[in-house]
Amino acid sequence: MDIKIKFLPYEKLKDDNIKEIMHDLKKNTIIMIDAKLSPDQETKLIEETMKCITSHFSGIELDSLDLKKSDGDDSMITRLKDQIVEFLTGKKRGLTLIGPADIIKKIEKNPDDLLLHVR
Repeated sequence: MDIKIKFLPYEKLKDDNIKEIMHDLKKNTIIMIDAKLSPDQETKLIEETMKCITSHFSGIELDSLDLKKSDGDDSMITRLKDQIVEFLTGKKRGLTLIGPADIIKKIEKNPDDLLLHVR
């Protein structure tokens, strides 16, 4: 089985390319996004996944890592700085991994890292 990894910058992520992401996932591509998806984006991705489930595509595994909280500094100034950076860049700082459920056994999430187990 040929497994590919595709890096997708958060700035390129739009509602209309959810179908493109699904197309890649159906072809055994693991998607890495350089930001944490919003709850609305995750919901749209899951809704599209449910429409695409067949005997050849059993769904996705998805998890995100929020890098803002990894340094342990939860002060008011740090939160404000993070909100300003998020507002200016449009990014929810972090990382999102999405992969076909057929090839990803599980994604383990720890406070500071994600571990991807592939079949």
